[in-house]
Amino acid sequence: MSASPTPELTLPTWPLLMAAIGAPAVAAAAWAAVTILGPWDMNTSLIGLLAIGVVACVAVAITLSIRPWKSRAIVTWGSVLIAASMGRIVITIGICLLLYSAARLPAGPLLIGAMAGLVPVLVAETSIVAKHFQRDAA
Repeated sequence: MSASPTPELTLPTWPLLMAAIGAPAVAAAAWAAVTILGPWDMNTSLIGLLAIGVVACVAVAITLSIRPWKSRAIVTWGSVLIAASMGRIVITIGICLLLYSAARLPAGPLLIGAMAGLVPVLVAETSIVAKHFQRDAA
């Protein structure tokens, strides 16, 4: 008896792209509301929004680079998604550190803004992919 082959499937491209754009948009709205209502100055607000914008750009680029429309085995998708998540984190933090060192922007708002944007993207992407795997791989 031979083992059954691993099913191949594509990922939902548009929902993943909407998560890559929508999650940072929600984070940006929350960041703006918190920094306007709190004791922070406008510079802090804008730098955090810049970091969240970096997250959105990197998230869209990474989502497109994994080519979710291409059919792959579920096992392969697992590796690709882990690599994409790690790449998204490393590239975003790297760009923020570059902005910190080259443009002399404050590190706090850059890194907190980046994390505020990254976490919702990672949660949304994981949720979308898990639901898709459950539905299509069953």
